[in-house]
Amino acid sequence: MIDFNEMFMFAKVIECGGFLAASKKFGIPKSTLSRKISALEQRLNVRLIQRSTRNIMITEIGKEYYQHCVQMIAAAEKAESLINNKSDQPTGKIRMTCPNILMDLGLSKTLARFMLKYPDVLLHVKIFNRDVDIIAEGYDISFQCMGKGSKSSNLVMRRIASVSPSFMLNPSGRVKPNQIKKPTDLYGMPTVGWLSSHLQSAWTFSKEGREVKISNESCLVCDDIRLIKEAILSGRGIGCLPLELVRQEMLDGTLTTLLNDWQLEPRKIVALYPSRQGLPPAVRALIDFIVEDFSLGV
Repeated sequence: MIDFNEMFMFAKVIECGGFLAASKKFGIPKSTLSRKISALEQRLNVRLIQRSTRNIMITEIGKEYYQHCVQMIAAAEKAESLINNKSDQPTGKIRMTCPNILMDLGLSKTLARFMLKYPDVLLHVKIFNRDVDIIAEGYDISFQCMGKGSKSSNLVMRRIASVSPSFMLNPSGRVKPNQIKKPTDLYGMPTVGWLSSHLQSAWTFSKEGREVKISNESCLVCDDIRLIKEAILSGRGIGCLPLELVRQEMLDGTLTTLLNDWQLEPRKIVALYPSRQGLPPAVRALIDFIVEDFSLGV
């Protein structure tokens, strides 16, 4: 079997003009160099170097063999350079997922700007309003909007931004602002909320270190934030929306916030991916770009 280490060491000994010089230049013990070249000669059954106490002399067959070794090393260095160059340049395909709420909050515009900056990167984006097993389903990365206690122990998580939710209603709708003065007033009200397994919506309010958890059977539960927003705008129900998603409606008075002296648990926008090691340059570039560029609601 060919031992490329033997060929490399033989070429470097010839290049340096001796074992001692090669040992000093490459940090390989002189005894190791001598042993490897002896093994090479034994395997090839030919003398490549004539040794003396002071110097070496390459044989005729050794000269020819040396040229092939040099070519081999050059080819190996070229191959490694190719990999390194490609590793430094974001190229290739990224398979990613995210929920539609992030697109509505501005991720779509950030992705468009990313594609302009990195035209050699292909984005394959799938919108899922559910938990995604990115490893099992074959995705490179997933962007999610998560609560405080949410985590995925087998994935790397990088925080991107925080989302500020607030309870709100259409002041001209069925429910009036003065009807909701404390979280427990939500019981029995026509609320709308995020889909859960029990067809209920749940919120945790906090104030001065005290928490109140509210679960309410809602008139609408779904996994699309746009439908939730439209239901609240219509006046049919009241519910929780990110403030960043309703800036204009707040300005024109179409929507107003409730329970302003209570805080709802903020949501965090995160990137989830399998490992920091071996992360493709394109994926790394995407994460870094989103962290820097993403602006809620822009």
